[in-house]
Amino acid sequence: SLLLAELPTIVAPERPENDPLLPNIRTIIWKLSTGTANLHRVLLFIPPSLKSLTLDLPASAREEGDSVRQLFDGLMASPELDLETFKFTKPEVGARMVERLSSFLERQPNLKVLVISTDPYLEPRVSQERLFPTLPSGLRELRADVEFHDKTEYIARIQTISQRLPNLRVLKLVLSSIGSWDLSNFESLSPFLQNRNLEELTLYISTAIHLDTRDIHALGKALPRITRLDLRLHYNVWPALKIQASSLMDFAKAFPNLRVLTTDISSTDISCTDIPLASLEGNESAEPEAPKFLNLRVLNVGTSSLSEDDVVRMAEFLAKVCADPLLEIEYDGKKNDSGDSVRPWRDVEAMVELIRRPNLGGGNSNADRTPGS
Repeated sequence: SLLLAELPTIVAPERPENDPLLPNIRTIIWKLSTGTANLHRVLLFIPPSLKSLTLDLPASAREEGDSVRQLFDGLMASPELDLETFKFTKPEVGARMVERLSSFLERQPNLKVLVISTDPYLEPRVSQERLFPTLPSGLRELRADVEFHDKTEYIARIQTISQRLPNLRVLKLVLSSIGSWDLSNFESLSPFLQNRNLEELTLYISTAIHLDTRDIHALGKALPRITRLDLRLHYNVWPALKIQASSLMDFAKAFPNLRVLTTDISSTDISCTDIPLASLEGNESAEPEAPKFLNLRVLNVGTSSLSEDDVVRMAEFLAKVCADPLLEIEYDGKKNDSGDSVRPWRDVEAMVELIRRPNLGGGNSNADRTPGS
């Protein structure tokens, strides 16, 4: 096992009996790679001063589950313990363990950050019906696994979380269908529209969701404070949100505070002919100036396909629509520079930077500037 801790002061070598070994500790990260039989030993390090506790546990045999439940019993026996952050990772958690976990969370009213990674639940319906209604209502950040058999159960789970946590700012959920129904369209996102205070929404889902102009504006109206919108497929972490290239302008208008956007731009080869560059160039015949992202810092396009012929047009479009000079374009394969498959987006990113250099005179469509030519 591994214990990592922040020690703000030097601990005296001698201690009264039953006092914690490290009385001034504020953060504990406890990771077990195999077995949980010795898990109770963490209780020796739990002082009232502790504010952040991370437990990263492996899947365990049935008889070892008792040690985890005993740990929570020991934590609940510490009335002065007042956590601000709690992170619990353990696959294959059943209803009895969730009962202990929920009881422990009910005794932590000042908890602000909660991360629970328990996929899969051994008894998903019973476990989640106990866990989600008892979450500390003051949470600002929640990361959890949600499993559902059908649409009704899915909506009930998300509504319970939204209604229970009115002050939530950051929400990250892994959504897994264990039945025949799964998320597939904008309507699938409707349960998340109740919490207008959300600033970051990250969802891992099984199927892609296509959004049109009307969907984007409805989403922005319901979630006006969003700075991060990140929908991914949880089996390969590629973007699960699919839009047309020109829909970036809809996002710019609907989400003025957006800083991070993960999206697949079109489900097939991009056709940039629908990008209205004329309305971006300020000539006399132009339409009113298109909306711009004022704060967008990261645009993750994943595996979006882009033809070489569209590189210049896409680069000029992004240079006009994204006002932040520090914009980063992320795409699959960027880190390992995997050859021709990433070349178009690599060229777009380089060309956006070139267009923005004052001595290059803005966004003239000069194919000679294409980095890959």
